[in-house]
Amino acid sequence: MTRSFFKGLTIRAIICVILSMTFLCSCLWYTRSVNRSKEQDAYREEFGTLLLASKYSSLNSDVLKNHKDIKSVFSAYDETGKLIGYIVDVETEVSSGKIHAQMSISENGENLMNIRVVSDGPEYLTYTEEEMEQLSLQLKDARIPVAVRQDDAIDTPYQVDYDPLLGLHDGTFFARSKKAAQDGYVDYCEIIVKGGRIVTCSWDAEDETTHRTRSEDSISGDYKISGNIWADQAYRVAKHMVLVQDPVKLAMKSDGKTEIIEGVTMDISMFVSLVNECIDNSRNSYSKDQYIRDHTDENDSEEDDKENDPDETVKDNKNNGNKNEEITPTPVPKSDPSQDFSPAPTKAPSQIDVIGGEDGVVSAGDESILSDSVDGIPMNEIRTRIDGLDGDRTRSAALLTAVNQAYKFIREYLNWVG
Repeated sequence: MTRSFFKGLTIRAIICVILSMTFLCSCLWYTRSVNRSKEQDAYREEFGTLLLASKYSSLNSDVLKNHKDIKSVFSAYDETGKLIGYIVDVETEVSSGKIHAQMSISENGENLMNIRVVSDGPEYLTYTEEEMEQLSLQLKDARIPVAVRQDDAIDTPYQVDYDPLLGLHDGTFFARSKKAAQDGYVDYCEIIVKGGRIVTCSWDAEDETTHRTRSEDSISGDYKISGNIWADQAYRVAKHMVLVQDPVKLAMKSDGKTEIIEGVTMDISMFVSLVNECIDNSRNSYSKDQYIRDHTDENDSEEDDKENDPDETVKDNKNNGNKNEEITPTPVPKSDPSQDFSPAPTKAPSQIDVIGGEDGVVSAGDESILSDSVDGIPMNEIRTRIDGLDGDRTRSAALLTAVNQAYKFIREYLNWVG
């Protein structure tokens, strides 16, 4: 045997190996392709009624560790590979039992696209087709999070650890900053007084350009500050204000910050200024409606002045012998100093059985009534309210709890990946 013979044999052996490897790789690729196709067909069959997509991909994120009620999450893509939404599988427990729901949520985490309930056993809540149709129609494309609308106003239970301020009159009172802050938002504050006590307080701001609120932008991630998001910190400040009743008790330091409210690290000086103005308005019975009317008229007057010829305005002032006067609210007669400003008690402290928690004040014995939160989500973060099932608020709220659990995950996940 010559060297050329062995060389040819080696080349033929290499060619055979290459062909064999190519064949095996092709078979492996084909097998995997078939398996992926079968897997996608199975996903499509399972999730297609929630969100029809060209491809579904299981989402493996560390954020899932923080949400024990989330069983699984899938990303859904169209034929071009564009993300079109998420499929979220939620199993949670409420006071009336367990509920297992699957839902589709838009790719930006803003809207609930579709939802269904899975019955896994007798301990799980079930819904008839008619009930699911009724709920699905109300929830279709609804902005999340969601709560059941209250048909009748509920007297908000509140803690009475601190005495109320003297001289407060009942009603709704409002204050708005005269100009935008450096971030371009105009801050405003509102309080509601009942029985001479502040029972509700809120703080937010509106962007002069987009007209979106600072809360909305902080939740979406467009507005960022150090620490918790702005909406959460503002909610904590306003909630603490209801507890202590007096802005002085917020213990604001010279730098505008406070150290006594857990989770609040931002400057609260604007809030303190506005809530003090709201308190003054309450003492003078200067209602929110009157405030809005007066300040709307003031803005309109300023716009009219801008349209007038400046020289003509100066001439008119000289002829009249008057200077431009600042428009002020309609004066309200002052109260008699001898009058007793002590508020009429609505309930004695011993009659108010409340539990103060991080997620709100809950009336004992009725877990469904939350004064300022739903499923641990601040009320100012709730984007949609629905009527729910006729005469069955409990099961309506149970389904929305599953939706809100999914919202909590999506919110954290999108902020985490962003």
